[in-house]
Amino acid sequence: MRRRNKYERVVRPLNPERLMNYTHVETADNGMEFKVHKIRAAAKEYLCPGCHGAIRVGEAHVVAWTEDSWFGAQAGQEARRHWHTACWRAKGRHALGTWW
Repeated sequence: MRRRNKYERVVRPLNPERLMNYTHVETADNGMEFKVHKIRAAAKEYLCPGCHGAIRVGEAHVVAWTEDSWFGAQAGQEARRHWHTACWRAKGRHALGTWW
């Protein structure tokens, strides 16, 4: 029986979002722009600002921050928040200012 040739395999096309570590920009209803980064597994425990519940170690979640801070882009990055994915998706149904 002939061995499989690795060069005959179908090659997956490159996904640019995956290459950029899933960081993308989202615009809120109030016009604020947030950089959003998907995390596959939390390295430590965080508190979600949406539901005030724990994001446990190993849990997939979203990190979001704004660079439209009064104190500059660096201050916005330092104020980033870790959200449950469902809480981040539901942010449009709530007042974002009370969460941020």
